[in-house]
Amino acid sequence: MRFRLTLFVVAVFVFVHARPASAATPVPFTLVDNRMVIQCTIDGKGPFSMIVDTGSPDVTIDSQTATTLALRVRNAGSATGAGNKAVQMGSAQLASLAIGAQSFDRLDVSVLDLSEIRTKLHFSRLDGIVGYSIMKRFAVVVDVDAGTIALEIEPPAPPSPATSTSFTGVIPVVPATIDGVATTVIIDTGDRSSLTLFGPFASAHRFYGRYPSQQNIITGYGLGGPVHGDVFTLPSLDIFGRKLAAIVTRASRQTGGVFTSTQQGGSIGEGVLKRFNIVYDYPHRQIIAWPSKYYSVPDRFIAPPKT
Repeated sequence: MRFRLTLFVVAVFVFVHARPASAATPVPFTLVDNRMVIQCTIDGKGPFSMIVDTGSPDVTIDSQTATTLALRVRNAGSATGAGNKAVQMGSAQLASLAIGAQSFDRLDVSVLDLSEIRTKLHFSRLDGIVGYSIMKRFAVVVDVDAGTIALEIEPPAPPSPATSTSFTGVIPVVPATIDGVATTVIIDTGDRSSLTLFGPFASAHRFYGRYPSQQNIITGYGLGGPVHGDVFTLPSLDIFGRKLAAIVTRASRQTGGVFTSTQQGGSIGEGVLKRFNIVYDYPHRQIIAWPSKYYSVPDRFIAPPKT
């Protein structure tokens, strides 16, 4: 779900005025197409269904939702995502966005057409995306076992099996070892897969055809269209100080968009991330993880619904 802004927008500058809640109250999430979806209130209206996406640099509102809210939308150039095509992007300002008891005032947001993702992947609703501009000041506690997310000022004390991994970047980048190859990866809760290998990495390390695979199939839909790739089972993945086996992996066949990046080896998506309860501690640039109820559940490829 992650996207890169082009033309008029080179970096993300977001001015958010938060009204801190007296205590961080967890809000429930549901997994829809392997993405965490929460309910939010926008400008006093709602609820609106929004994906929690560590791979998004800011908050995004669907263009249809922007119309419903009568937002004043300005042209903001174009954006690229997992699809091959660049898409038009707008910008607007929300009077307020509330996540549980936590409220954010005068919030600058991107406006994008998310209708293809919503319809092709059968979301009953998809009104937007909650990204870095909200999460950057919090320890974001994702309790997979309880099915809740909390925005904490200070990270809670983790249980004894927890591991801590430092990350860099607005979109978290951490070290990983992919089938014996040391690299760095993006941590992206907006990625429906378990592991996506970016094209240059997959090509350089000869992952295409290495294992029995479904070749060049549609593996999902993102901003900019369908996502093509080879799907196979990877023997090993080292992430968060743990070794995982038999990870269903897609090696991107995209010719454009973010999966053609040469900066990282790939993207860790929710298929792997839901194996852990995780604290994304943005102020301290740490990811704290410990096994969830899904840790030992065998991985499988979730094919996109047929349209």
